[in-house]
Amino acid sequence: MNMNYYEKERRKKFLIQGGKILFVLIIGGVIGAAIMGYKAKKGIEKMMASMNRETYVTVQTPKVENVTLNKKYIAKVEAINAVDIKPQVSGYIEEILFEDGSEVQEGQSLYNIEKRRYAANVASAKANLMQIENDYKRQQALYKDKMLPKAELEVAEANVAKAKAALELAEVDLDHADIEAPISGRIGKTLVSKGNFVASGGANLARIVQMQPVRISMSVTDKERLNAVREMAKGTESKMHLQAQIADGTIIDIEPNKVYADNEVSAQTATIPLYIEYQNAENLLIPGNFINIFVSETSTTDEVTVPQVAVAQDGNGKYVMVINDGVAEQRYVELGDAFKDRFVVKNGLTVQDKIAITGVQKLSNGQKVKATEAF
Repeated sequence: MNMNYYEKERRKKFLIQGGKILFVLIIGGVIGAAIMGYKAKKGIEKMMASMNRETYVTVQTPKVENVTLNKKYIAKVEAINAVDIKPQVSGYIEEILFEDGSEVQEGQSLYNIEKRRYAANVASAKANLMQIENDYKRQQALYKDKMLPKAELEVAEANVAKAKAALELAEVDLDHADIEAPISGRIGKTLVSKGNFVASGGANLARIVQMQPVRISMSVTDKERLNAVREMAKGTESKMHLQAQIADGTIIDIEPNKVYADNEVSAQTATIPLYIEYQNAENLLIPGNFINIFVSETSTTDEVTVPQVAVAQDGNGKYVMVINDGVAEQRYVELGDAFKDRFVVKNGLTVQDKIAITGVQKLSNGQKVKATEAF
């Protein structure tokens, strides 16, 4: 009996405590939801207040300017011809006949490799040919007198041919013992010093790089390629003007000997190499240089322009913020080339529009602003 009474009391207390806990959780959830709702409401109110609050911006109308359109490209200077000098005969280098880093001319002697030995080989081959020819003449006389079989005469003829070939090879080796410059250009330092043994077809002795003219290589779109080739085909009537910025910042005019494009467009970059052949009379450009090339037109046109700081970009393209009656309007525009610190606008704006030139990326469509005209 007592056991049942205590058990009932214990259960009663358990249910009362559980009910209290559940009540506390329900009240806490209600209070939490109320707090979150209050915060959300305040956030929305704050956001609406910020949208309704006027933002101060500086505005400016687009300008119509007399524009000389130009584009800048990164280009590389290449050698039209470059040659590694290799020995074609074996022997010891007896003479080095050039100064390291000097200009050499096609046909100029650069190295001598045991010329006396190869000259002696030529003399020996000539003497051998003379003896064999004399023997052949005697055998011809014997053959006419029917004192020599035809087979032996044919052997003698073959010996003459062999001796002539041996002389020709000896003369070729003698020519190769005097190593000459195959092209005109600037030669680098000699890679082998006097007195060293070199093998035919072995290591390079030096390298010559053609300096005049040189080739300037840059990548352009196919449209730009067509424009460049058509303009340069006009010769003196061309409106295109080329300039290069060299390593010290100096700008030089480029009068091309020839402009031509490669034979296919790159599938990776959708561009095509364009080559400019330039005389380089003052040797200001060196193969391997990276330079800036400026392509401009000699004529000018009137274009609508806006400051570059007024232009922003999102996933849909480039845009400006036009201010109408104190309200910002996001307007997408079609841009042309850059001109100084401005962009040429091909479509989307008129000279009556007022555009924001400060805080453009912080403005949103429909936002109220207070505009101040730029000086």
